[in-house]
Parts: sequence; C-alpha cells; structure tokens
Amino acid sequence: MKSHVTPIPTPAIIRLSASVLVGAAIAVLTTDLSPTIKFGVTAAGLIITLLLAFMHPYRSEVRMYRLQHNISPVPTPGQVMPLFVTWLMLMVAPFFSGAALWVTILVFVIVAGWIFLTFPHIDGTRKLAFANTQEAP
Repeated sequence: MKSHVTPIPTPAIIRLSASVLVGAAIAVLTTDLSPTIKFGVTAAGLIITLLLAFMHPYRSEVRMYRLQHNISPVPTPGQVMPLFVTWLMLMVAPFFSGAALWVTILVFVIVAGWIFLTFPHIDGTRKLAFANTQEAP
C-alpha cells in the first residue's frame, strides 16, 4: 500500500482542520452543555469541515486528475467505511453526556486522530494513487 504514492495529497491544513473540527463536533456531545449548544456546535463543526474540504482549490486538481486518468468519482467501500466508524462515534457520544473532562478530551483525541488518519481515504485523494493499477472497463 505504501508503495503507491498519492499524486495529489490532501493538504496538511485541510487534514488538520478537519480532524480538529470533527473531533470537537463529536467531543462536545459528551459535555454537560445544553442540547441546543451541543448540537449547534456539532452541526457547525461538520458543516465547516465539509465546506473546507470541498471548497479548497486542491479539489479541482483532484477532479482534473480523475478525468485525465479515467477514475470514477463514485466512492469505493474503502472511502465509505471510515465514515461508518465516524458515524458510530457520533451516535455513541451522547450516551456519555455529562462525562468528566478527561472523557471529553479522550473522545476528542480518538476522533481527531481517526479523522486525521483516514481523511485521504474519505476525500478520495488516496484513491488516485491506484490510478495506474486499475483496469479500464
């Protein structure tokens, strides 16, 4: 896997920003803040993450590379599976509502780390590394 070099890597600022925003969006659900604030922060974090990822100029480079190498824009299971884990964390976090501060910090670190590791798979840039190994239909 590591022998395949990603031609257009996800910019570090996007990976880091998405990691922090999604980590905070899910970790805030474990606090004892009012539900309105918790879900407002969660929605804002997730929306800003999507806007950052899809409005950044590297997306046009990815689009051009996909067109030039005839790579389908349809997500693969490898791109979708990390989102299921993130969704599960999002659904489980409210059960820890009112938890101690260390639990909130732990949730933040776990979620942010997970997103940082898997973001190139989620946004499709890692898929570009396998363009030459895919057979044309």
